[in-house]
Amino acid sequence: MNNLEKLQQLTHITTQEIADALDVTLADVQAWQDDVRVPTIAELEALVGIFSSQLDAQGIETQTQPHPIHIRLSLDYLLNLGLTTSDWITLKWAFEGQWQGDKLAVGFFHNGQLTRLVTSNSEFVAAFAGYLILQTEGEFEPYIDEFDDDKVYDWRLLRLTGETYRDVTRELIATDLPEIK
Repeated sequence: MNNLEKLQQLTHITTQEIADALDVTLADVQAWQDDVRVPTIAELEALVGIFSSQLDAQGIETQTQPHPIHIRLSLDYLLNLGLTTSDWITLKWAFEGQWQGDKLAVGFFHNGQLTRLVTSNSEFVAAFAGYLILQTEGEFEPYIDEFDDDKVYDWRLLRLTGETYRDVTRELIATDLPEIK
Protein backbone atom coordinates (compact mmCIF):
# COMPACT_ATOMS: atom_id res chain seq x y z
CA MET A 1 0.00 0.00 0.00
CA ASN A 2 1.41 3.37 -1.02
CA ASN A 3 0.18 6.96 -1.23
CA LEU A 4 0.50 7.31 -5.00
CA GLU A 5 -3.25 7.42 -5.70
CA LYS A 6 -3.83 9.50 -2.56
CA LEU A 7 -1.30 12.08 -3.78
CA GLN A 8 -2.92 12.05 -7.21
CA GLN A 9 -6.25 12.90 -5.56
CA LEU A 10 -4.70 15.68 -3.47
CA THR A 11 -2.87 17.23 -6.44
CA HIS A 12 -5.33 16.39 -9.25
CA ILE A 13 -2.58 14.73 -11.31
CA THR A 14 -3.82 11.94 -13.57
CA THR A 15 -2.17 8.58 -14.07
CA GLN A 16 -1.53 9.51 -17.70
CA GLU A 17 0.16 12.78 -16.68
CA ILE A 18 2.48 10.83 -14.36
CA ALA A 19 3.31 8.36 -17.13
CA ASP A 20 4.01 11.21 -19.54
CA ALA A 21 6.14 13.16 -17.05
CA LEU A 22 8.29 10.13 -16.21
CA ASP A 23 8.33 8.74 -19.76
CA VAL A 24 6.95 5.37 -18.62
CA THR A 25 3.91 3.41 -19.71
CA LEU A 26 0.47 3.79 -18.19
CA ALA A 27 0.75 0.11 -17.20
CA ASP A 28 3.92 0.92 -15.23
CA VAL A 29 2.16 3.60 -13.18
CA GLN A 30 -0.85 1.34 -12.61
CA ALA A 31 1.49 -1.41 -11.41
CA TRP A 32 3.00 1.06 -8.92
CA GLN A 33 -0.47 2.12 -7.74
CA ASP A 34 -1.45 -1.53 -7.19
CA ASP A 35 1.85 -2.40 -5.45
CA VAL A 36 2.53 -4.99 -8.15
CA ARG A 37 5.86 -3.33 -8.91
CA VAL A 38 7.98 -0.81 -7.02
CA PRO A 39 9.37 2.18 -8.90
CA THR A 40 13.13 2.58 -9.12
CA ILE A 41 14.82 5.07 -6.80
CA ALA A 42 15.05 7.56 -9.66
CA GLU A 43 11.33 7.10 -10.43
CA LEU A 44 10.43 7.52 -6.74
CA GLU A 45 12.47 10.71 -6.55
CA ALA A 46 10.80 12.00 -9.71
CA LEU A 47 7.35 11.21 -8.28
CA VAL A 48 8.18 13.03 -5.07
CA GLY A 49 9.35 16.02 -7.10
CA ILE A 50 6.15 16.11 -9.16
CA PHE A 51 3.85 15.92 -6.15
CA SER A 52 5.96 18.32 -4.08
CA SER A 53 5.84 20.99 -6.78
CA GLN A 54 2.06 20.63 -7.14
CA LEU A 55 1.44 20.84 -3.37
CA ASP A 56 3.81 23.80 -3.21
CA ALA A 57 1.82 25.52 -5.96
CA GLN A 58 -1.43 24.87 -4.06
CA GLY A 59 0.10 26.52 -1.02
CA ILE A 60 1.28 29.53 -3.00
CA GLU A 61 -2.25 29.94 -4.40
CA THR A 62 -4.00 29.90 -1.05
CA GLN A 63 -1.60 31.14 1.64
CA THR A 64 -1.28 34.75 2.67
CA GLN A 65 2.01 34.28 4.54
CA PRO A 66 5.44 34.42 2.91
CA HIS A 67 6.49 31.36 0.95
CA PRO A 68 8.60 28.84 2.90
CA ILE A 69 11.75 27.50 1.31
CA HIS A 70 12.30 23.91 0.11
CA ILE A 71 8.86 22.37 0.46
CA ARG A 72 9.37 18.69 -0.33
CA LEU A 73 7.68 15.41 0.46
CA SER A 74 9.70 12.39 1.54
CA LEU A 75 9.84 8.96 -0.05
CA ASP A 76 8.48 7.58 3.23
CA TYR A 77 5.25 9.55 2.78
CA LEU A 78 4.94 8.42 -0.84
CA LEU A 79 5.39 4.81 0.32
CA ASN A 80 2.92 5.32 3.22
CA LEU A 81 5.57 4.47 5.82
CA GLY A 82 5.91 7.69 7.77
CA LEU A 83 5.60 11.45 7.96
CA THR A 84 8.78 13.46 8.29
CA THR A 85 8.94 17.06 9.48
CA SER A 86 9.24 18.04 5.82
CA ASP A 87 6.02 16.14 4.96
CA TRP A 88 4.25 17.78 7.88
CA ILE A 89 5.30 21.27 6.78
CA THR A 90 4.39 20.50 3.16
CA LEU A 91 0.90 19.24 4.04
CA LYS A 92 0.26 22.20 6.36
CA TRP A 93 1.46 24.64 3.71
CA ALA A 94 -0.61 23.05 0.94
CA PHE A 95 -3.91 22.70 2.79
CA GLU A 96 -4.24 25.20 5.63
CA GLY A 97 -4.63 28.08 3.19
CA GLN A 98 -7.55 26.28 1.52
CA TRP A 99 -9.06 25.54 4.92
CA GLN A 100 -9.65 29.24 5.68
CA GLY A 101 -8.08 29.40 9.11
CA ASP A 102 -8.41 25.74 10.08
CA LYS A 103 -5.23 23.98 11.18
CA LEU A 104 -3.70 20.56 10.50
CA ALA A 105 -3.01 18.71 13.75
CA VAL A 106 -2.17 15.28 15.07
CA GLY A 107 -4.57 14.12 17.75
CA PHE A 108 -3.72 11.49 20.36
CA PHE A 109 -6.72 9.40 21.43
CA HIS A 110 -6.84 7.14 24.49
CA ASN A 111 -9.96 5.05 25.10
CA GLY A 112 -11.71 7.05 22.38
CA GLN A 113 -11.00 10.43 24.01
CA LEU A 114 -8.83 13.14 22.50
CA THR A 115 -6.06 13.67 25.04
CA ARG A 116 -3.43 15.74 23.22
CA LEU A 117 -2.99 17.85 20.10
CA VAL A 118 0.14 18.57 18.07
CA THR A 119 -0.41 21.65 15.93
CA SER A 120 2.95 23.32 15.29
CA ASN A 121 6.14 22.25 13.60
CA SER A 122 8.07 22.43 16.87
CA GLU A 123 5.43 20.31 18.65
CA PHE A 124 5.63 17.77 15.81
CA VAL A 125 9.41 17.49 16.20
CA ALA A 126 9.14 17.23 20.00
CA ALA A 127 6.38 14.59 19.90
CA PHE A 128 7.76 12.36 17.17
CA ALA A 129 11.46 13.29 16.99
CA GLY A 130 10.54 14.61 13.54
CA TYR A 131 9.13 11.32 12.23
CA LEU A 132 5.64 9.88 12.72
CA ILE A 133 5.38 6.21 11.71
CA LEU A 134 2.37 5.46 9.51
CA GLN A 135 2.72 1.74 8.96
CA THR A 136 5.06 -1.15 9.51
CA GLU A 137 4.70 -4.29 7.39
CA GLY A 138 1.41 -2.93 6.03
CA GLU A 139 -0.17 -2.34 9.45
CA PHE A 140 -1.09 1.07 10.87
CA GLU A 141 1.10 1.90 13.88
CA PRO A 142 -0.26 3.28 17.14
CA TYR A 143 1.75 5.86 19.06
CA ILE A 144 3.41 4.35 22.13
CA ASP A 145 4.48 6.83 24.80
CA GLU A 146 7.71 5.37 26.17
CA PHE A 147 7.82 8.13 28.79
CA ASP A 148 4.41 7.22 30.25
CA ASP A 149 4.47 3.46 30.97
CA ASP A 150 4.30 2.67 27.24
CA LYS A 151 0.73 3.98 27.07
CA VAL A 152 -0.73 3.25 23.62
CA TYR A 153 -2.52 6.02 21.77
CA ASP A 154 -4.53 5.85 18.60
CA TRP A 155 -3.62 8.93 16.59
CA ARG A 156 -5.20 10.73 13.68
CA LEU A 157 -4.49 13.66 11.39
CA LEU A 158 -7.11 16.26 12.23
CA ARG A 159 -8.50 19.41 10.69
CA LEU A 160 -9.05 21.80 13.59
CA THR A 161 -11.76 24.42 13.47
CA GLY A 162 -11.49 26.31 16.75
CA GLU A 163 -12.28 23.72 19.41
CA THR A 164 -13.77 21.14 17.04
CA TYR A 165 -12.00 18.69 14.75
CA ARG A 166 -12.59 16.44 11.77
CA ASP A 167 -10.54 13.30 11.16
CA VAL A 168 -8.80 13.77 7.78
CA THR A 169 -6.39 10.83 8.09
CA ARG A 170 -7.99 8.81 5.29
CA GLU A 171 -7.89 11.87 3.05
CA LEU A 172 -4.12 12.28 3.51
CA ILE A 173 -2.76 8.73 3.84
CA ALA A 174 -3.61 5.41 2.20
CA THR A 175 -4.41 3.54 5.40
CA ASP A 176 -7.83 2.00 5.88
CA LEU A 177 -8.82 3.31 9.32
CA PRO A 178 -12.13 3.96 10.99
CA GLU A 179 -12.79 7.69 11.24
CA ILE A 180 -12.67 9.12 14.74
CA LYS A 181 -15.48 11.59 15.43
